[in-house]
Amino acid sequence: MGYEISVLRRTASSLAVGVALLLGMGMATQAQKEKNAGKTEQKMERSALKTHQRGERVALKSDQREEREAFKQSRRSRHKPGKVWEHDKWPKRHPKYDHSARKRCVKGCNEAHKNAVRACRGKRGADRRACERAANEAHRTCQATCPR
Repeated sequence: MGYEISVLRRTASSLAVGVALLLGMGMATQAQKEKNAGKTEQKMERSALKTHQRGERVALKSDQREEREAFKQSRRSRHKPGKVWEHDKWPKRHPKYDHSARKRCVKGCNEAHKNAVRACRGKRGADRRACERAANEAHRTCQATCPR
């Protein structure tokens, strides 16, 4: 009989500890929910404030735009000589000229030349000099064929 009472006591105490833990967690989660709700409200207030400020900035920019347009239309700015930019003075290239195509071609030629020179490194003496001359000549002709 004493054994049964001790088992009942242990069961009751473990049950009490479990209930206390569950209640504690429930209160903690409730507090966490309240805290999160407060944060959500703060975020909403901040986003509303940002939206309001953004509206003010847009209004300010439109006012500035109107002032700028008014200045451009003024007599003083109409008679002001326009500035000539440096790049307007440069000779214009043909519209079909593709600079990136030339860069790609030259890059390919350089890579092929490096590989050819590496292949010549295994040779010695006059044989190596002849190989390097051939690689240099091939490199010159390759670059000459790239679009200009």
